[in-house]
Amino acid sequence: MIFEMRQYSIERGRMHENHERMKNHLPALFDRHGMRVVGSWTAQSGPRMPAFCYILEWQDLAVREASWLAFYADPETAEILAATALGGSPVEVHELAFLRPNPAFEGAAADFERRIDGIHQIIIQRVRAGRVKAVVAFLAATYLPRLRAAGAHVIGVCDMISGRSMPNVVMFLAWPDERAWWRGWRAFQDDLEVRDAFQAQRAGLGTTLFGMSEIFVLEPAPYALPFASLRTRSLVAGDAGA
Repeated sequence: MIFEMRQYSIERGRMHENHERMKNHLPALFDRHGMRVVGSWTAQSGPRMPAFCYILEWQDLAVREASWLAFYADPETAEILAATALGGSPVEVHELAFLRPNPAFEGAAADFERRIDGIHQIIIQRVRAGRVKAVVAFLAATYLPRLRAAGAHVIGVCDMISGRSMPNVVMFLAWPDERAWWRGWRAFQDDLEVRDAFQAQRAGLGTTLFGMSEIFVLEPAPYALPFASLRTRSLVAGDAGA
């Protein structure tokens, strides 16, 4: 199983047009061509604004390629894109990244088909090359537990397998509301266990396992709320390719 993360930079004043297309016109086409959206968001803050992001789940890259080819070959696709882009497309720039579930993350069975609202974050976290096992151990033993202790729901953690910069781990978090996010994120930044872990990494490795990060604070799209776990249907079914 892989995920396709699509980040769109939207022309100023045209986010409503993008939502109109994504809410009322594309879902039927996506369904027709086997394209499963597992989450959509509008960024409220981040390194590139205005921004919209959505994620598709795929069995593998071959299935993904076949679905997109069929999508663009469908005559209705061209009609819809033209009808919803009067004056040009509202999307100025789009970036694609392919993600694979990181072994540090295991979603609860109850979250596989539940959708989640609130205030969300996407953290694109640069990690040290050649330290895969150490990064997974740190995420599982310290980083993710401390995020949960601060009040975050971890939607998913993935390794970026293609994108504009590598290597990265991408984390998807949900907080109940703005106040919970503000208080919880500040508490997490000051968490002594996390700070001690970074200090131990510097002492042992000469650096930390995590480098710089890009952080988006997002509002979930109400018409396509993200699933509460990105370990979704294919893993529940025991997909050997996942």
